Amino acid sequence: MSTPIAASDLTWLLMDRGNNLMHVHGLLTLQATPDWDFVRKAVFDRVVSKYRVLSQVPVKRGRHWTWEDDVDFSLDRHVFRVELPDSRYETLQDYISSQFSLPFDRSHPIWDMQLIVGPDDDRAVFLTRFHHGLGDGIRLVQLLLGICEGAGEHATPTVVGLNKDGGPSGPLDVVVHLAETTVKDGLDVLAHSRELARDLTHGVIAALDPTALPRHVETAFEFVKHPVKLLDALTSYSSEDNEVTNSWREIGRLLLSEKADAEAWSGHPQKAKSVAWSAGIDLGDVKAIATAYEGTVNDVLMSAVSLALSDYLRERGVHDIHDLAWMMPVSLQPIDGELPDTLGNHFAVVLFSMPLGIEDPAELIAEVHERTTRLKHSAEPIVAFGVQQVIAEAPKKVARGITDFFSRKTIGQLSNVPGPRAQLRFAGIPVESVCAFVPTSGDQPIGICVFSYNGSVAVGVSGDSRMIPDPDHISRGVGQHVERLLAAATAHTASTSTPALAMNSALPTSAPTSPQGA
Repeated sequence: MSTPIAASDLTWLLMDRGNNLMHVHGLLTLQATPDWDFVRKAVFDRVVSKYRVLSQVPVKRGRHWTWEDDVDFSLDRHVFRVELPDSRYETLQDYISSQFSLPFDRSHPIWDMQLIVGPDDDRAVFLTRFHHGLGDGIRLVQLLLGICEGAGEHATPTVVGLNKDGGPSGPLDVVVHLAETTVKDGLDVLAHSRELARDLTHGVIAALDPTALPRHVETAFEFVKHPVKLLDALTSYSSEDNEVTNSWREIGRLLLSEKADAEAWSGHPQKAKSVAWSAGIDLGDVKAIATAYEGTVNDVLMSAVSLALSDYLRERGVHDIHDLAWMMPVSLQPIDGELPDTLGNHFAVVLFSMPLGIEDPAELIAEVHERTTRLKHSAEPIVAFGVQQVIAEAPKKVARGITDFFSRKTIGQLSNVPGPRAQLRFAGIPVESVCAFVPTSGDQPIGICVFSYNGSVAVGVSGDSRMIPDPDHISRGVGQHVERLLAAATAHTASTSTPALAMNSALPTSAPTSPQGA
């Protein structure tokens, strides 16, 4: 049996590079080692038998790609047991890092699941690897959780897309059409667009109130050198939910942003990767911080990531980076708590400019909130989806050029995934923590995934082993800064509720946390 590969899946299927593979990784930490026969049967019964694509391979015939049955399919090739020599976190970390640079054999289905154990039976981890061509991160996480007992209505949250009916409608159809039919021409004239933006600066700078300009924009030269800052200045006067203004702002940023360069992470990533993860951030603490500063859980988590990255770059002598652009996935279809009927990719990646170097908690969370709100109330996700369609249908050379054009504007991929709210079990064994890792494309050196599960948050970091040899510093740093933000939020709440007391909401200096491995 053969099935045409959807354009939205083909985009990611063909995006592999030798130094950056399009693989989505998931990690379950179990409190004991499950029975091996049960593991094999559960994976086959609960997911492989449900999704035929998991026993198929991608095949190109002429100009068309299809999924075709693997006549030599063997579960043992895709579900296997790995025994490590010891139970240290570092040993597990090294092994998992090695899996990030291991490509799939495309003569067989492009996924695997590994039960990783040490010399004792007190703990085990379950590592999953899926090629992005099989599905987007949300659906692959649902698939990972689908092997567990307890996944269902109360385990996995509802994720609402841009439209309740699951796709773009009305005026957004026009945006999709324009993105699909004009993006290549737009790239050809991009240089002229940049010149036009720079010319326009001279006519509008005088009309701007310098005291009202966004943070870090101080001179007319800044506008001429960085046209995207002019867009920010002009649109900063509009309301955060103004969709028309925000659409111009975000699409303009997407086209006019300069090459992402954090100095410490410049150059081309190599094949070898380094990964780290930490768990145990209290989701209740995150919510308390959000309440204190009138933000959202996402605002707080992205602010903690910003603070951790600011620290990491300062340690490497980088002090003048004020923004870091990321690719951030946005779901285009509603997702319920059950396993999806089919896999596939139903999302777009948008450009999120993360502020760096802001130490004041209130200012940082407010800035993150404004940027994410403007992004949410814009047409950029739909335009980005149109660009992805173009990439899938364009000749290989053109597709690679478009991919490089957009990926080089960002430092990596950043994702915040709201996972199951209740504890899951696998073979009756409690799942202690869940973590995920996002892929990177082009020459992006780093990916960060923040994952909430059962009242706690885990952080997964993956990156180039030369540029980021110590990803633990980042994963731990996020947890440390949540603790600092909580202390600042407590002081802030006390100061606002007791005006007579002069409370200081600056960040304290202590930050005791340690990595949590399997």
